[in-house]
Amino acid sequence: MTRHMPLLSFCLAVLAPQSSLADSSISTLEATRSEWSTYRFPLFEGESTALERINIYLHAFELDGLPGGFEQSPFERVWPKEGDGHGVVSLDYEINAKTPGFLSLDIIGEYYGAYLSLGRNSYAFALADGSPLSLADLFSEPGLQRLGGRISQARVERIETFLARLPANNSGTGDEAESVAIQREIYEHCLPRHRDTRLDHDRLVLGQTQLTLVAERCSAHAVRSLDDLGEFSNSFAYVDLAEDLSSYGRCLLLEQRPDCRQLAKPQIGGVYRGEIGHRDRITLVITPPSAEGWPRAVYFRDKGASKVDLVARQQPDASRIQLQEQSAIPAMLKLQLDRDGQLQGTWQQEGGPPEPVKLR
Repeated sequence: MTRHMPLLSFCLAVLAPQSSLADSSISTLEATRSEWSTYRFPLFEGESTALERINIYLHAFELDGLPGGFEQSPFERVWPKEGDGHGVVSLDYEINAKTPGFLSLDIIGEYYGAYLSLGRNSYAFALADGSPLSLADLFSEPGLQRLGGRISQARVERIETFLARLPANNSGTGDEAESVAIQREIYEHCLPRHRDTRLDHDRLVLGQTQLTLVAERCSAHAVRSLDDLGEFSNSFAYVDLAEDLSSYGRCLLLEQRPDCRQLAKPQIGGVYRGEIGHRDRITLVITPPSAEGWPRAVYFRDKGASKVDLVARQQPDASRIQLQEQSAIPAMLKLQLDRDGQLQGTWQQEGGPPEPVKLR
């Protein structure tokens, strides 16, 4: 089914602060285009650089812009254009947890592309500096391996139990037999992925007292009605993970302290602001690294707030990164993380000289 998106009137509302965020407050950016197309998005308010960085991070990856950098609505870059069925049809959010040390939330969206789909993105941030949190921050390396093993075993057992309960291949007739055959194919194809679970692809949800990792379904959209198992969600109380957590993870999750940042390992990820040469001020936003590199990166030129998409190239040294611009005349950013958390390096356009870059 395809819905056409008429351009109806919308309003932008800033709602009253919610008391659940204690020393900070949260306002809701809101717009309405029709009774079935509504948008709600969080804006964290307070005298804090960390909150400013959180807002930038969320706006960059969910709204394709910077906070306040819009003409009519903060959602104008992502909602479907008039006469175009592609884009974000609706948005909402949920706060999962707010502790002295971290903030966790979900952004829930409804999207039109080839078909209508629902999506949920989970985010977690350290409140000391607004940096995004990842499993590599929170777990020791051996602890993360143990967690992966526990999750892999649980998911494999779930799939194998379901397969064992399916009727035999030669039983049943007609549509029933076809459905069973499709289900068997779905889960037999999915088993190897969960035998070698890669937690980098899981959605990380930090609650007040427990951590949840969610893996996507086994099925493609065309056969989703036969995917009885759905997503794979595994939850663990923080107290049960004590031996697997890093010192930083124990400070944030178990002790729930605000002064944990000095225990964190330096790594590239989050929001950086500075200059290319002595002409362009930019805001760089990049996700924390995973086993496969940096999944997403983008920068905005402060003048005009124009967005430049980037592709990160994996480097042997995790303190270095190369970012290739996706533009008509591409350029390369080569950056290194200093001990004080600053990114320094060069920006070089094809055929041109390198220019210095300094970001913090």
